[in-house]
Amino acid sequence: MTIQHTPPFDVPEVPHLDRLPLEDLMRLAHEATRSLTRRLASTASLHELSPAPRPEEAAADWGAMLPTDGGKTTAGETHPTPLAATEGAASFTLPVLHHALESVARSIAAAQMSLARHTSEVFEVPATRSRLLGLPEGKTAFRDTADYLRGMLRIDTSEAKRRLRHADVLCASRVLTGEALPPQLPELSAAVHAGTLDRAAIDHVRGTVAEARRIATRAEADPEVVERLITEGEATMVDQGQAMEPAMLRRVCHHWLRWFEAAVDPDGTEPTDLDAPREQGLVYKGRRNGFHHWLLAANDAQHETLRTVAEAANNPRARQGHEEAPEAEEVPPAGGAAGPVDESAGNGPSANGPADTALDPRSRHQRSLDGLIACLSAGLSVADSKALPWTGGTRPQVAVTIDYRTLLGDLVTAGAASAEDLAGFESSATFTGSVHPQLIRTLACDADILPVVLGAEGQVLDVGRAQRLFPARLRQAIAARDGGCAAPGCSIPAPWCDVHHVQYWERGGPTSVDNGVLLCNHHHHAVHAGAWEIEMDSGRPWFIPAPYLDPQQRLRRNRYWRR
Repeated sequence: MTIQHTPPFDVPEVPHLDRLPLEDLMRLAHEATRSLTRRLASTASLHELSPAPRPEEAAADWGAMLPTDGGKTTAGETHPTPLAATEGAASFTLPVLHHALESVARSIAAAQMSLARHTSEVFEVPATRSRLLGLPEGKTAFRDTADYLRGMLRIDTSEAKRRLRHADVLCASRVLTGEALPPQLPELSAAVHAGTLDRAAIDHVRGTVAEARRIATRAEADPEVVERLITEGEATMVDQGQAMEPAMLRRVCHHWLRWFEAAVDPDGTEPTDLDAPREQGLVYKGRRNGFHHWLLAANDAQHETLRTVAEAANNPRARQGHEEAPEAEEVPPAGGAAGPVDESAGNGPSANGPADTALDPRSRHQRSLDGLIACLSAGLSVADSKALPWTGGTRPQVAVTIDYRTLLGDLVTAGAASAEDLAGFESSATFTGSVHPQLIRTLACDADILPVVLGAEGQVLDVGRAQRLFPARLRQAIAARDGGCAAPGCSIPAPWCDVHHVQYWERGGPTSVDNGVLLCNHHHHAVHAGAWEIEMDSGRPWFIPAPYLDPQQRLRRNRYWRR
């Protein structure tokens, strides 16, 4: 299938554009888009549009005014106009303008994707990276291409990764010999570069094809048959994607994928150990309505462990804190024999026991979670456990930070808090962030408390005598000050960080709180590679970027963990 894009209205041909230097072409495009933005910002632009065609009969189908083919194409056909516009200048209507502008935006997105691909190839070769990007040939301040795009373009990491994902399958690539390889999904690539598919539609088709390949690999299907089916399926999905919105295309892709699975693996295949890394795991889904949501996919052995904990917490005959109790004789409910009880609501007699409902109003789900948390808390409290790795000489543990007055409740009993009180207020957990002080007071009832004196600016004033290496208490004190990786913009939590000597030890720097800073592995190596210099001011670390990051080398510090 070949896609030949015809714009929704007549555009004067400018044959010399393809021969313009890239810099001149970029300036021209930039000025054109700026001019277009200014024109469309004014309501006067509506006076330049033609009236939309109206049906001659009152009973005419107004749905006919919408594009029926969308940019639908088949082999050998010319791409039709987004709307069935009339000939001549009178065809430039508001709907046509919408479609034209959308096509321009999609074409720009395709150009951004292609440029991200080129940048990725440049970034991987140290010499080329230094020549074209101005970055050091060794360790840089950026982890990878996505991190570079995020920092330089000020875009979200997910957007940078999305461009690179699309480029992997939609752009041509080169092997080590220099030979050019066509895009992995040629039909989808042609539609994208023609500006006829939304980015969400690209995700649907790309993800569906990728899942189809995984299904075929698992089923050990004939490669030739698989490639033929995927090629036909790609053409079908691209064709449909140019005629419908992404939400409907997602349903089409799902339907095709189920058909493909039935065709290549009619009997189904039980998941193997190779599937576990992809399907199995624990995923944090974010916070909604005051609660943190997790998604869990476990194998049979893991499920049995979890179920054992949940059932123990919900066993109506269990008596927490007592030795084994004699079983009570079951008494059928009044009116007949005992029957099945629906425990889905979590408040039935079998959930708490008839006599315990008033004493324990928790639902079944709440008791299951409480039982699981109790087991995890007990495991973390075992100092000699080898099941979890230690970090910096400290076993895994729930770490919270609170200022002394808030811990004692002085700010509550004193009435209205002053500005000075609020400036020194601190109540946070390592991974959750700000939490209510009452939660920390509850945890403090059964916790190891490290006394660290914090000044009004949050700097550590006293932690006891210093030692040559960073011991656990010094590390905890620095974590209380920094919260996590202290590099600007980094959100890596404290347990995953190293303690770095601001003034290097080999250059006479002491091992002390004032000379220590938390850095994640990436930023630790980046600092040693010269991407950042660190200065301590009032007990807080400040970072000076290398000239290639910021020619003005303005002081920065992490605002994610601490104000």
